[in-house]
Amino acid sequence: MKGLMADRDTMIKVCKLYYLEDLTQSEIAKLVGISRPQVSRLLTKAKNEGIVRIEIDSGSLGNSEEISMEMKERFGLKNVIVADEGTEVGTITSIAISAAKFLPDYVKNGQLVGISWGRTLYETVERVVFNGELPNTTFIPLIGGVGQLRHEYQMNSIVEKIANSFHSNRYYLFAPAFIENSKTLNMMLEDGSIRFMSEMWKRLDLAIVGIGEPISLSNAFKNIYDKEFLANLMKHAAVGDIAARFFDASGIPCVSGNENILGISLEQLKEVPEVIGIAGGKEKALAIHAAIKAGYINSIVTDRSTALQILRMER
Repeated sequence: MKGLMADRDTMIKVCKLYYLEDLTQSEIAKLVGISRPQVSRLLTKAKNEGIVRIEIDSGSLGNSEEISMEMKERFGLKNVIVADEGTEVGTITSIAISAAKFLPDYVKNGQLVGISWGRTLYETVERVVFNGELPNTTFIPLIGGVGQLRHEYQMNSIVEKIANSFHSNRYYLFAPAFIENSKTLNMMLEDGSIRFMSEMWKRLDLAIVGIGEPISLSNAFKNIYDKEFLANLMKHAAVGDIAARFFDASGIPCVSGNENILGISLEQLKEVPEVIGIAGGKEKALAIHAAIKAGYINSIVTDRSTALQILRMER
């Protein structure tokens, strides 16, 4: 009985911290002394048992269109798509559905389009339906591949899927994203096909990118980087990344985390006329905010809660 009461007390404490104090799941995990997945399970259980009931007063919060307009005005963004949060699908799926509807009206014939990686971006590409053809459009990867990571990080596969959806051209990059040292990277950049790709990164009309969460929360790179490297990124307070290029809360690149990567740089990304970020979730709000403020993206597809959290950061 005591164990059950303790579990319930922990659940209520977690819910108060998450919904009333607006802490992230990782912050709660450290504070309560449990793992992040345990926090997630307790929040889900609380909703299922009726301990937490979520009501949305659309009149006070504003609808998605109003939130979109406020973000455009506040940050000078070109496009803001705010996905409604439903109970039937999760945040990632909601964002992916909205992004997949948006892209066919945005990608134009004749453009050179760069694609990065990530789960939400992958889910978006899986859902894109285009009823025409863009025969003069070309899709290319913005970073090399990573063999041992999940399918949402397989760059050539993502490029192939989206190019097929738009009936467009594509180029692949048959090289790893993470290179052992700078000498090897420089040698690779002299290779004809890789040099050709790196030159195309300078001529992009449009980039479609995912945005990674803080390195302290991400499991994506833990099998690639050693502990010292990851600790160094945390020391530099990396809040997120775009195509494995890490940056802090001000959007300043974390130099120690951006070396020896075969991919577009953040400075190059800033030169691309149109950059659409596709990302959401409370854990990514700080990274999205930093990417917007630094000018790495000028359009965003995200969820309602994350959009509101980003707006609160400016108040």
